[in-house]
Amino acid sequence: MRVLRPRTLIALAGVSFLLAGCGTAASTAPPAHHASHHKKAPAAKTKAPITPSSAATGASAPFIASQDPTAKTVTLSLVAGATIDNFYYNFDGYDQGNATITVPAGWTVKVNFTNESGSAHSVVIAPSVSNLSPAFTGATSPNASVGLQAGETQTFQFVASTAGSYILACGVPGQASQDGMWIKFVVSSSATAASSQE
Repeated sequence: MRVLRPRTLIALAGVSFLLAGCGTAASTAPPAHHASHHKKAPAAKTKAPITPSSAATGASAPFIASQDPTAKTVTLSLVAGATIDNFYYNFDGYDQGNATITVPAGWTVKVNFTNESGSAHSVVIAPSVSNLSPAFTGATSPNASVGLQAGETQTFQFVASTAGSYILACGVPGQASQDGMWIKFVVSSSATAASSQE
């Protein structure tokens, strides 16, 4: 009986590697319909764990740059392609609904959005992955179906007027539904401060 020696070659996204001991090639490339967009890949970053923000101390959590419960306003900071997670199809390292931003109903939400990925990305607060129409007036970055290029920044704001469960997603076609570029966005009738959590 022949014993195969294990061989492992680890590589970054877009490069094939050999599986241990079997000589079978596998690919870590991004989804085929977006592979051409990954011409420029930012350096990998480590995502920090999300913990709920503290209204009492005014401390902020990831995604939440600042908030003022008296004025009923919150400013969110979102970075597309912040880490290598999900082949850079993420917001601050989170994708496929694995993080939640909660804001109180009636608050004004200001979003500062930056794209660090090699692909075009945008932001839409929408009812679902299958319905990317803005859930509130103004709840989308400009030209959401086209998106921002790498290194670009946009700011927009809206009033989270109706309580319910929504998503915060990339509005570029296919990136939410096929690539999983979305997280949860909750407008709460009982919350007294904005928060974010895994």
